[in-house]
Amino acid sequence: MTPQLIWQSFVNGFALGWLYILMALGLSLIFGITRIMQFAHGELYMLGGYVVYLLTASLHLNLFLSIILAMVVVGAFGLLLYIGLFRRYTGQMVNPIIISVGLTLILQSAVVVTFGITQRSLPRLAEGGLSLFGSPVPKDRLVVVAVALALVVALYAALKKHRYGQAMVASVQSPEGAQLQGINLKLMGGLSMFTASALAAAGGALAGSVFQLTPYMGVQPLVKGLVIIVLGGLGSVPGVVVGGIFLGLLDGLAPVVLGAGWASILPLLVVMAVLLVRPTGLWGYGR
Repeated sequence: MTPQLIWQSFVNGFALGWLYILMALGLSLIFGITRIMQFAHGELYMLGGYVVYLLTASLHLNLFLSIILAMVVVGAFGLLLYIGLFRRYTGQMVNPIIISVGLTLILQSAVVVTFGITQRSLPRLAEGGLSLFGSPVPKDRLVVVAVALALVVALYAALKKHRYGQAMVASVQSPEGAQLQGINLKLMGGLSMFTASALAAAGGALAGSVFQLTPYMGVQPLVKGLVIIVLGGLGSVPGVVVGGIFLGLLDGLAPVVLGAGWASILPLLVVMAVLLVRPTGLWGYGR
């Protein structure tokens, strides 16, 4: 364990945390507004990467243009899923879970049949590295942070400034109160599903460029996203950002500093400790 290894683990964990944030923000929006736990959200993350793979490998489009197009395509797919499958079960618990678990298996199987089980690669976000604080840092990790940060800032600005964004925040804080104010919760649910799916697609595309594409790549980010929501608090963008960075750094540093065993259980111990003090999470809205 050298200082350079710790620094590289820190950088990798910091970039990983921003991928978790994109996943957690979407899950928070969907559950906050519709009360639906969308367990197939990790597969939308995975689909984002494979859509970019098709656009770059088959149509030879620019990587960043492909990511934007993938966000639109997967966002529209998520909206169709909401309209066709989930909308009628808004506020229910069991039926959406059964549907989303079945959807997970269907989407994974469809990707395996189409692309095979082998790993696929996307073009690199950036080649080479640079020296930061005297240690080398891969440029693609910095691009991941920059793109994810830009998306989070854009979402936060929309939630604060745009009337539909403010309506979504009101729907998360108090669905009953928002409905009494004339806010259409079904419209907000569809908007949240589109936005969440687009963010997940961006996260999957960024992850596919830095790492590899596999049909099962969405499982871990989904679990991490759920942990971040509990840790940061439902409906809080700052809480999700802080929770995501913390969890990413933990995943990056803990295996190097403490070993794989502690790294697997330490996030759960932290979440349990936070919930004992703050049952709504660090910045969550009380119910």
